[in-house]
Amino acid sequence: MVGRVLVALVVAVLAVGGVALAAHRAITRQQAKTVGAAIVLRHGDLPSYTQSANPVTPQEERISAQLSKCTGATPDSAALAKVQSPNFDSPGGGSISVGSTALIQASAATVAHDLTAITAPKALNCLSSQLSSTLQAALAGKATLLSLNGSKIQSVVSGSDGTFAYRFAFVLGVKQGKTTVKVPAYGDFVGFAWGQAEVSLSIESEFSPPSTALERQLAARLLARARAAIG
Repeated sequence: MVGRVLVALVVAVLAVGGVALAAHRAITRQQAKTVGAAIVLRHGDLPSYTQSANPVTPQEERISAQLSKCTGATPDSAALAKVQSPNFDSPGGGSISVGSTALIQASAATVAHDLTAITAPKALNCLSSQLSSTLQAALAGKATLLSLNGSKIQSVVSGSDGTFAYRFAFVLGVKQGKTTVKVPAYGDFVGFAWGQAEVSLSIESEFSPPSTALERQLAARLLARARAAIG
């Protein structure tokens, strides 16, 4: 129910984690989209999941612009390219939804700026506020957002130029006849910087937090592709 909303938010989240920027080859505007597409998830990464299109929408651009203004990070419109993977939903209409995004910035210095901006204390408040308002609008007439709490969690990525890891736990009130059933849900936003790339992974689940093992596996695959594509 909420996976599409959460994927729309992940691209604006970056947080530093032991930044030690290395030298990488420069990516031009002409190369940027190809590089981004080489990094993001593909169906072969989650072959048993159902794949669905995930184009960049005007709503996502508005969300990103609002978050960037709040945190002080670079808006998506300034990137050389933005590439989103398809959305992947677990078998049988299951409760797990996965997506990824690669933003290719004009320089590694821009990426470093974004990493610094998102470490500010207000960053989590910015994201929580935006997520709350976006969820309430998306769920109108279907469910009610009863609570939402966000926190930083331990990163599952190592060996990159910087990492982020956030978890949002929330409770939805779903009407079933005259009864409101409380449904717990979680959204983990994890990822890393590599050269001019800001790579994000989102995993949303109902009832229990996303699998750390799955996050680690997918993040490692994304980092390996970024290294291969950028050097």
